[in-house]
Amino acid sequence: MSDSETPTNRSVPTGTDTRNHPFSMAYALFHTGLLRLFRREVELAHGCAQAVLDIAERHEFQIWSAVGTCLRGAALAGMGQADEGLTLIRGAMSTQQKAKTPPVFWPLLLYLQAGACGAAARPRDGLNLIDEAMMIAEQGSGKTMSSEFFQLKGDLLLALSRDNAAEAETWFQKAVRAAGELQAPMLQLRATLRLSRLWREQGKIEQGRDSLGDAYARFTEGFTTADLSDAKSLLDDLA
Repeated sequence: MSDSETPTNRSVPTGTDTRNHPFSMAYALFHTGLLRLFRREVELAHGCAQAVLDIAERHEFQIWSAVGTCLRGAALAGMGQADEGLTLIRGAMSTQQKAKTPPVFWPLLLYLQAGACGAAARPRDGLNLIDEAMMIAEQGSGKTMSSEFFQLKGDLLLALSRDNAAEAETWFQKAVRAAGELQAPMLQLRATLRLSRLWREQGKIEQGRDSLGDAYARFTEGFTTADLSDAKSLLDDLA
């Protein structure tokens, strides 16, 4: 979806019909909400989460009720309601653990909870969760999320103490490499942005400018998105 097509006042396209296959619609809306969350469009992510919950309630889908609530909690944390969001996620994950369903979403839900812990000023709790998520992901097909996991690990280390800067730098570098292996330019930009901010604090201006400039140059559109806008601002500061 291009920026010009991004809806500003709704999360579900007009005319969407959830009756034909509601389970598939819940799946699609959940992952659309995740994309919105990654794009830092938290209000739209919250709308997607609510749409998932509406379907889950109508059709008694326990799994979608749980994961939809986790998405809603993560969106609330991003909207400044971190404690409320974290409480929702914890309750939903407890429900998910009791359900007899494959744990396919578990590393992702741990990631959402860890992020909410960071927003709620509980980075130590978040670190334990993201470590668990990474351990599970290593045993399965979780490599597609590895860059995001590594980025959050670095963020939480810095939130815990600025004395963790060297360790956080290592995780940000791992995130950049993981995104490169996936050939995922946006993930690489997100990780490089964090790394360049840290390097600016350390006085490594040229290193940060060159790395971020290379990542930014790969894009030909989407410049109004939050991460690209932040990258441009940082590049201007580093010039």
